[in-house]
Amino acid sequence: MSGDRYPHHARDMAWPELRESAGTSIAVLPIGAMEPHGPHLPLASDTLISEYFARELADRVRAYVLPSLGYGVSTPPFRLGGHFPGVFAMSGTTFTALVEDLLRGIHEHGTRDIVIVNSAIDNTSFLYEAARRHHQRVPDSRIMLVSWWDVVGEEFRDALAEETGVSRHDDHHAAMVESSLVAHMAPETVRLETVQGSGEHATRRIAYHMLPLPEECGTESGVVYRADKADAEIGARVAAQVTRNLVQAVREEFGPEGEER
Repeated sequence: MSGDRYPHHARDMAWPELRESAGTSIAVLPIGAMEPHGPHLPLASDTLISEYFARELADRVRAYVLPSLGYGVSTPPFRLGGHFPGVFAMSGTTFTALVEDLLRGIHEHGTRDIVIVNSAIDNTSFLYEAARRHHQRVPDSRIMLVSWWDVVGEEFRDALAEETGVSRHDDHHAAMVESSLVAHMAPETVRLETVQGSGEHATRRIAYHMLPLPEECGTESGVVYRADKADAEIGARVAAQVTRNLVQAVREEFGPEGEER
């Protein structure tokens, strides 16, 4: 096996390998986004995270990984910490239709069981709609839609907040946990030195949508709201926790198809 070829990745398979995998395995579809993640993380952070967990899952259960969908729907500015360059997004209608077409293609190749791994919160309702439509059309299909934060565990997150002194109220987009994950998964893409030494807070926080976004609700860098305690070691622990819980959930929901490799 040469270079970065990944044994369970559909992009690296010839058609006989795909035919065999499609008939006996779960299909894993990573979903991400292209959007600003502060001055220290790459625009494709969500995609990197989804791809990582998709690979980890396919290493542990009978599954193959499809090429990721690296564009999502637009995240509201209050969740991005304001308006920054780098948002490349689709309309919800286009995104839903595209995902539904991908699910249809997966089924036509002989796979009825699908895990959608998502890392961008505003994709979620559109992914659910695509999955619902697919299941309505193909009743024998089984689809798990999971975002990494769904399976990290409440006790684990609470303990991490207590340990680091970064409250969960301050740990959202491009903040400590997400920054730590990317620092662990793709360290060559991260510039943690740009956010070390200080936390960031908007003058006013809101939990609803307001157009246009009030100026005092934005941040200077797009970190919502603290990444100064991020490091790769925290990311490794979070990644291990998510992977364990994700694998357990897949085995529970898919039975024999989720058996260990």
